[in-house]
Amino acid sequence: MTKVMRIVLKLAKYFVVLIAVLIVAGTIYQWQAAGSDRAKFPAPGEMFSVDGLEMHLDCRGQGEPVVILESGLMSGSSSWGLVHDTLSETTRVCAYDRSGMDWSAISDQPIDAVVVSRRLHTLLSAAGIEGEQILLGMSAGGVFVREYYQRYPENIVGMVLVDSSHEQQGDRLPEIGDPSQMSTILSLCSWLQPIGVIRVFSLLDAFFDQLHLPPEMAALARANAYQSHRCGAMLLETQGFQREVSDSQPPVSLGDLPLVVISQGKAPEANETFGMTLADAQEMAVIWDQLQNELTALSTVGLRYIAHQSGHVIQMEQPQIVIDKVTELVSRLRAK
Repeated sequence: MTKVMRIVLKLAKYFVVLIAVLIVAGTIYQWQAAGSDRAKFPAPGEMFSVDGLEMHLDCRGQGEPVVILESGLMSGSSSWGLVHDTLSETTRVCAYDRSGMDWSAISDQPIDAVVVSRRLHTLLSAAGIEGEQILLGMSAGGVFVREYYQRYPENIVGMVLVDSSHEQQGDRLPEIGDPSQMSTILSLCSWLQPIGVIRVFSLLDAFFDQLHLPPEMAALARANAYQSHRCGAMLLETQGFQREVSDSQPPVSLGDLPLVVISQGKAPEANETFGMTLADAQEMAVIWDQLQNELTALSTVGLRYIAHQSGHVIQMEQPQIVIDKVTELVSRLRAK
């Protein structure tokens, strides 16, 4: 072996040792920081065992009908922070976390609408939530609550959809960029997050900065997002949900169930991050409007409202319209 080869091998060993040290140091840093975040922001609700998982349910207020909040894709109960307390002044309002979101434990497999519905039903039963209920689903949560209603309609007296996804949107909305890009990013994130890389470089901050959240709510969102398992949980959730929005058949009718649909109304804009031109955004807005009309027509008494100052995440960008329309629905149901 030449002297040069011995030097190369020695340097390679040093490099391997350095990488190992950095991984160990990053893992310790991530573990300590994640623990500190959990201590600073403990679960506001109660924990219940569902399918062997500890799941978080946060109920506030009193009265019926009870409003059940189903969050959008890759988000949890904290996403309702701007509406939860105010709505609970009118009636009992319960938000919860799907597996791996916010304070609930992560599952080891993708989840679909059937699994989400079954777990939510078990969770509500374990918590003793009975009587009349309104299902409120945002984005992907709209698909989940419609599945829940088909399986467990007994106590459901109303439904609210906040810019809800549609079961056929995967084939009807224009394809923007590479569909596998998000899965690739989340896969990489799930590998790097436990060793502290995602936290060190604040790689998830862009998700929250664009929402302009109040400081305390932004800090809570970051604390939950930078938990070691979060990217892995988001990957599992997106994998399961992709199958839910490529149906050949339209959504199932809701009959005469009181239904309120709240849709985004902000003018479409280009988004360079996702490779969306203004023309793409305008085309998507036209089709999205059609899908929202179809969701409204699922009920013979469906009502639709537009949040003109809001994009997709209406409960954060224009929370008052969500508060007002849910409160109006509660009042109408009580009057009956």
